[in-house]
Amino acid sequence: MMHTPQDQPNSFHPFPMLASAPKSPQQRVDAALAQGDSSLAERLCRQMLTRNANDADARARLGLALALSGRTEAAIEQWQQVLRARPRDFSTLVNLGAALSQRGRHDAAITHLHAALAIDASQAQAHYILGNSLLATQDIEGAISSLRHALALDARLSPAHNNLGVAYRRAGRLAQACSEFAAAIALDPNFADAHNNLADTLYAHGVALHRARELPEALIAYDRMLAMRPEAADAWRDRGRALESLQRLDSALASYQRAVQLKPDDLGALAGILSCCVRSCFWAPVAETLRRLRDAASGLDALHPFLALSISDVPAEQQLISAARARASIQVPAPANHPALDGCGRIRLAYVSSDLRDHAISHLLIGVLERHDRDRYEVHAVALQPDTEHSEIGSRLRRAVQHYHDVTALSDAAAAQRMRDCGIDVAVDLNGYTTGSRPGIFAHRAAPVQVNYLGYAGTLGAPYMDYLIADDVVIPAGQERWYSEQVVRLPHCYLPNDDRREIGPAPSRALAGLPPDALVLCAFSNAYKINPPVFDIWMRLLRERPGSVLWLRGIAPEACANLRREAESRGVDAARLVFAPQVASMAEHLGRQGLADLYLDTYPYTAHSTACDALWAGVPVLTCAGESFASRVAASALTAVGLPELITHSLPEYERLALELTGQPGALRELRARLAQNRPSAPLFDTQGYTRALEHAYDSMHQRRLRGEWID
Repeated sequence: MMHTPQDQPNSFHPFPMLASAPKSPQQRVDAALAQGDSSLAERLCRQMLTRNANDADARARLGLALALSGRTEAAIEQWQQVLRARPRDFSTLVNLGAALSQRGRHDAAITHLHAALAIDASQAQAHYILGNSLLATQDIEGAISSLRHALALDARLSPAHNNLGVAYRRAGRLAQACSEFAAAIALDPNFADAHNNLADTLYAHGVALHRARELPEALIAYDRMLAMRPEAADAWRDRGRALESLQRLDSALASYQRAVQLKPDDLGALAGILSCCVRSCFWAPVAETLRRLRDAASGLDALHPFLALSISDVPAEQQLISAARARASIQVPAPANHPALDGCGRIRLAYVSSDLRDHAISHLLIGVLERHDRDRYEVHAVALQPDTEHSEIGSRLRRAVQHYHDVTALSDAAAAQRMRDCGIDVAVDLNGYTTGSRPGIFAHRAAPVQVNYLGYAGTLGAPYMDYLIADDVVIPAGQERWYSEQVVRLPHCYLPNDDRREIGPAPSRALAGLPPDALVLCAFSNAYKINPPVFDIWMRLLRERPGSVLWLRGIAPEACANLRREAESRGVDAARLVFAPQVASMAEHLGRQGLADLYLDTYPYTAHSTACDALWAGVPVLTCAGESFASRVAASALTAVGLPELITHSLPEYERLALELTGQPGALRELRARLAQNRPSAPLFDTQGYTRALEHAYDSMHQRRLRGEWID
């Protein structure tokens, strides 16, 4: 809230008339004004004007008396008469400007205040009132300049600090706005508007920092705001989101829970609770929280689509959640104009991702990038996040493409324009709804053909995405209705693989932290993919197979502790859960992966890149295929590597086959031998053949565009 001149006592006589002789009529008027006796002041002024109608001093004082009594329009008339006689009367110019500003006649006020300051620019109050009117007319930079001038002349003018904060906030300079509101409060601890402005701006600043991924700074802003308004449920919710992004899951959960205590129907906070619980394997609140979301009207819309992949195996439900996210987060502009094509020349292909670094996406895709036909394709990489670690895979990727664009600092609109300027024909979103995604780039139509591929195992539900690359296993025939994109199927598994991936030497089991003679059941999935039904099966297997261990990836400390506790509650010694530490390279990880006897998949979000890792390292993968894309990826990989018998279709069947295989060492050895035999020629690891099939898909999309066959 802006603090305006009328909020101040005696606001219309900051510049009194010149001192008069003792006991003069003028002095009696000034005394009455100082005491707030506007009736007496008015009566004395009218007496003076009766004696001399041209007495400008009396008329100026009459204007002050009228203003003091709230008769602002009458005061304006008096001061206008004064200025006809004395057009350079500084005090009257300022007081008239203040009165006009109060009445909302800001253009006239600005004119008179500029005239006053041309006479004397040393008066802080005049700069302050001018700043207010400039702010009211949305001349934000002018207001900032005037209010700063006022404070340079009088740093203790608390309303000027407050209004300068308002101006900074409107300019988007939120940190400076917070500083000014705090300065106003320091001068006047009871300044209610400044307190409210500071709290509101701290929250807005936190949200802005959060969007800019400046998460520690966002937390500071949220915490300062909550110190002022501990009952602000929205701030507790957004604080939880920042903490969750920082992987501080326990603290994030507590923040979300506080938000729900204050506002029980906050669906975003409920979704946050569910997310933290799933990611930290704290399962106690999951069922009830999910029930509350399902029961609420549009409650599932609050779920992040990526989270939905791990808790739902219903394609229709996943489509609704993705479509809700697309509607809520993106305002789709009018389609951009793209240059007309004649069908000649290379196809300009752009891969857009935040994961063009040491990430699973790059490890999967690098072989394809290196094998693209450069006579037919001009390949661009568009990085949404810089490779700050200067990873080996990142360097290899930059060498594999003809053009590399880091658009981290560009807005979505500017990044889309950069791609249009490059004449991109086919833009490929490798993120979908994963961390670091920027769907707004595609909403601005970065290219005439836009493709959802690899990073997100499901539909984006967005009208601006044209195609989804899949295969016959992950999206069986007849299931296309659950995908907003047109489904394009590759002949084998849709996942790419790099057949040049190095497998490091296998360490000893002791060096890997594994018992030397144990049956090693491996599940290197992320924590959010592990859920009670699957974990129950794993624990029953451990109980049935004494001496066996479950080898898991290194995950967040909260998740490790929770899984150990869950194991103990199911009668399994927590020491039989072995968490693999992070290693320096993918080659080292693949080398140790071969120590496992069997990879146990998760459900409904199955292993994707990790399934490929296990198979490449020679470890059989047991999976359970469901109904959704995400639940069928490992099944697709097993089909393409020639081991379809390891695909089950229900959790009871999955458990029976796991028990059977773990009780037959010879069967596991035979599977490993078949995998070793199949691997050199299996379609799953035929990078050259895969690249040609993917290019054929891009060619078909591009040719449809040339023929004007647009996707509805």
